[in-house]
Amino acid sequence: MRRLRAPLIAATATMLVALVTGTVVSGAGAESGVRYASSYDDDIERAKDQQADYDQELEDLEAALEDTSAEIVEAAKRLKASQAKLPAAQEALDEANEKVDEALLQQKLTADKLAAAEAQDQAISDQIEADEERILELEEIVAALARAQYQGVGDDEALGLVFGASTSQEFIDKFAAEHNASRVQTNALADVEEIAAVNRNRGARQEAVREYIVELKAEADALVVETERLQKKAEEKKAALEELIAEQEAIKAELEEKKAEELEKQRKLEAKQEAVRDQIKNLVKKKLAEEEAARKAAEEAARKAAEEAARKAAEEEAARKAAEEAASGGGSSSSGGSSSSGGSSSSGGSSSGGSTSTSTKGVLGWPSPYHVVTSSYGMRFHPILHYWRLHAGTDIRAYCGTPIYAARAGQVQWATWQGGLGNSVLVDHGYYNGKSLMSSYNHLSSYAVSYGQYVTKGQLLGYSGNTGTSAACHLHFEVYINGDTTDPMKYIG
Repeated sequence: MRRLRAPLIAATATMLVALVTGTVVSGAGAESGVRYASSYDDDIERAKDQQADYDQELEDLEAALEDTSAEIVEAAKRLKASQAKLPAAQEALDEANEKVDEALLQQKLTADKLAAAEAQDQAISDQIEADEERILELEEIVAALARAQYQGVGDDEALGLVFGASTSQEFIDKFAAEHNASRVQTNALADVEEIAAVNRNRGARQEAVREYIVELKAEADALVVETERLQKKAEEKKAALEELIAEQEAIKAELEEKKAEELEKQRKLEAKQEAVRDQIKNLVKKKLAEEEAARKAAEEAARKAAEEAARKAAEEEAARKAAEEAASGGGSSSSGGSSSSGGSSSSGGSSSGGSTSTSTKGVLGWPSPYHVVTSSYGMRFHPILHYWRLHAGTDIRAYCGTPIYAARAGQVQWATWQGGLGNSVLVDHGYYNGKSLMSSYNHLSSYAVSYGQYVTKGQLLGYSGNTGTSAACHLHFEVYINGDTTDPMKYIG
């Protein structure tokens, strides 16, 4: 029976509290503060997007830190990882604090409900007590009237006895003339019954209120425990956030400490890389000089050959004329004039220098099976050392051990270690649009070709790696026009 009554009792008590406090209590109770989370699928998608964003940021960082020492790269990655956790840690702390605030609010609401219910309980108790005193008074009146009637006392005299009036006039002053003893007795008995009925109803209401008070006290105790748990959790989140901030400050201090040393290393490294590019320029100059020397030698040989041919032709002509004069006995003869002139030879020796096409897209093929540029050619800002520098090539995705191919047919100029470029292969592709065209493939883990070897387009040159001053496995691809670097993406297609 109690189970069936409990919801009704709770509802009744809730309405009583609402009437006393002047507020409406939500039937949802503590659940009204619950925040509903997004769907599971949405959370998964959001997590994937966040991971993709972080992976891209890390890839950008690795690209920006290319040619930087491993210690700086590692510290920067740790800083990036720590910074990536910061928003989530701050969000977790904010959420934990919100939950604490909600719990404290629920505590206050419950305390207010409890105070209101206890006040209601006390008010009912006071009303019952006052009415019980009134019942006692009425019962005493009825008993006194009954005793007086039993003793044969008149109505007026009996009323005087009951109410303590010394004279009939005094009684009349206190009560209206129409109230006789019999009516007073009847009314008193009716009042006793009515008050008793009201008090029985009040008792039922009071029982509901007291049961509700018990529930509120249990809820208040549970809220105290829950609030303490949430406050502890919020303190843990705050400590985690502060730990992250302290970690970041420590890493920044570490990076600042190494900054001057790294700047010096960068100057030396850039000098080495410049020396490598000077080598390429010298190779171009040497090739052009050799080709120019060969051209001049060919021209000189052609000139000498022509002179020798002309000399022989002249000697032959003189001999012929002498023979004719001897045969004619010294008479004059008219030669008809014309001997073989030896012909004017046009030397088609000058090279055209190749195609004169104006479009360069597609001149080179992709050197990696992954057609993804992770960092473009151009000026790049160093996020740790805070200065601009030229990124002289294009970084192309190539996971560790990915095969790397020749972008165009040519001759291998080197397959060796080169400064910050690590294991490097340089291929001379000859001329395009009358200009020298070369390409280099850097940070390789190993080679598949050697110096002087001729390769075809798409032939295996080696495998990608992380050698030299590279932050992660990838292909650093450079293209040179007359020995100067240029944007490879103008030619790849």
